[in-house]
Order: sequence, then structure tokens, then C-alpha cells
Amino acid sequence: MQKQQQITSKLLFRHETILFIIMIVFGVVVNSINPAFLKVENLFDILKTSSITGMMALGVMVVMISSGMDISFTAIATVSMGVTVRMLIALDKGNIVVAFLVAGIIGALLGCINGFLVYRFKLPTLIVTLGTSSIFHGLLLSILKIPYLYTVPGYYSDFSRLSLFTFTTADGAVVGFSYLTVLLFVMACVVWLILRFTMVGRGIYAIGGSIEAAKRAGFNILFIQLFIYSFIGFVSGVASIEYVVMFRHVHPFNMMNMMNMMLNVIAAVVLGGTSINGGTGTVLGTLFGVWMIYMITNSLILMGIPSEWESVVIGFILILSIGVNAYQKSLRKVEVKIIES
Repeated sequence: MQKQQQITSKLLFRHETILFIIMIVFGVVVNSINPAFLKVENLFDILKTSSITGMMALGVMVVMISSGMDISFTAIATVSMGVTVRMLIALDKGNIVVAFLVAGIIGALLGCINGFLVYRFKLPTLIVTLGTSSIFHGLLLSILKIPYLYTVPGYYSDFSRLSLFTFTTADGAVVGFSYLTVLLFVMACVVWLILRFTMVGRGIYAIGGSIEAAKRAGFNILFIQLFIYSFIGFVSGVASIEYVVMFRHVHPFNMMNMMNMMLNVIAAVVLGGTSINGGTGTVLGTLFGVWMIYMITNSLILMGIPSEWESVVIGFILILSIGVNAYQKSLRKVEVKIIES
């Protein structure tokens, strides 16, 4: 009986559980102000529109668990998007599956460069990715000269209309569960399996705890670092095609200059419980963090609050989440000292 109580108490006080309860309470409060908030069509729309941020957040989470920070993912997404769409148009071949694969491969190769630089020169990951972000985007504009494309092949728009299932609401609206959301769930499952059941996943957590301890434990640091940054490059490439599917155009500056997107991604990962110091983080927490961010931004729209306040709210959430993370870490240190004494 006591053991069951301990398990229940542990589950109730998990970060993901607390965040889930906050999401429910927040949804009920906002719905009392505007009943449109909890309508199925609005919830499905939140899931669809958050898929780009969610995809990138999974990659950022993996990097942060390893005690790193990658801010080049928007630049990688921009390059992957521009090169993939332009290449497939020039070849006059391809389909949406090929587009996702090509963009993912391009992103992984660019991410691999980050991983090699981080490992070889032992530089701070923030500085490395800040530099490569500028390099990647500069090459896109100066050498590749990817143009503005306001017309893309039809298979992008066709995919945007595909749904896993549809149903008709009481007021006659046809609502569909987008394949973009399905793609996010599939990627989330893949990341969970990697982190939970593979040596690479254990190595990522080990590096986040202490890279020296990970070396002594026999982990291949070079391979793991290359995997980490190749993975965030891959998911950034996939997310870039999701962007084309959703907005049906290619703009060399759109994703690169989306400071709000970068802020949303990092805020969602930290809000989901991933520590900026590395070593902790879960897929479920990250997804909850992403959906919480989009629930907040969606509620601002429904309540008629100007969109300029979105950055203010997200920035506040980011600072608050980091503060809570730091406080929880200090509590754990106190608990360890008490136990040791």
C-alpha cells in the first residue's frame, strides 16, 4: 500500500503531470471567456499549426539534454527548404515523400558540420551554431542564390489537405486530423525510442550529466555528438517542408528571420522540463510545452489581444521556466546534502 502511494505521489509531482494539469485548467478558464477555444476544430488547428515548432523542439530537446545549445536550426531549415524545393522544381520530378527525405538529408549534413566543430575544437555550442547559422544563410543567398518562390508544385498543397480522418461537427463544419500532426507524433515516438532504449540515447543523457564521466564509461563521444547535431539538422529539414506545405511558398528570409519561432521552440523545450544544464528532458514534456505555448498564443487571438503581446508572453514564460528549473535543481542539491549528512 505504501509503495503504491509512493508511486502515485511520484507521478502526481512529475513535471509533465503538473504541466498537463495546468493545460487543462488554462483551457477551461479561456473557454469560459470564449467557448470557441475548446471546440474540436480549434484544438485540431492548434495541433496542426504547432507541428513545425514541435518538430524543431524535439531536435532542440536532444541537444539540450546533452548540455548543448543549437540556434542554427532556423538557418538549416531555410537552406534545406530552399535547396530542396528549387532542386525538385529544376528536375521536374519528385513527390512529398522525396521532398521530406531530401530536406532531411540536407539538414542532417549541415547539422553534422556543427557536431564535428563542437567535438573537434571544444568550442561552446552556442558560439559554434551562431557562427554556422550566419554561414549557412549567407551561402544560401550569395552562392546558391535561391529565389523567392511563390508558386510550388501541387503535391505540397495536396499534402496540406490530407487528413488521417475527418468528421462533421454539429454546426456542419468538416474537421480533419492533419497528417502534419501525425508526422509529429511519429517523430516523437522515434525520439522516445532512441532516448529510452538505445546506447546512443543513454550516451546523450550521460554527456549532459558529465562529458568526462561519459568518456570514462566508454561512450563514443564523437559519434554521439555527430548524431545529436545531425538529428536536429534532420528534423529542421523535415520541419522546413512542413512550412512549405502549410504556407505554400519559399522565402529565403522567412524562417531565418523568425525570431519568434526560435523563441517559441526554446521556450517550449524549457517549459517542458528540459534542463538548460543538460542531463534531463522528456519527449512528452516537450510536446506539452509546445502545445501549452500554442494554447496561450491561440487564446490571445480569440480574446482579441494584439499579436505584439505574443513575444512578451513567450519571453515571460521562458524566463519563468528557466527560473523554475534552477529552483528545482537547487532543491535537489539540498536533498542530496541532507541524505549525505
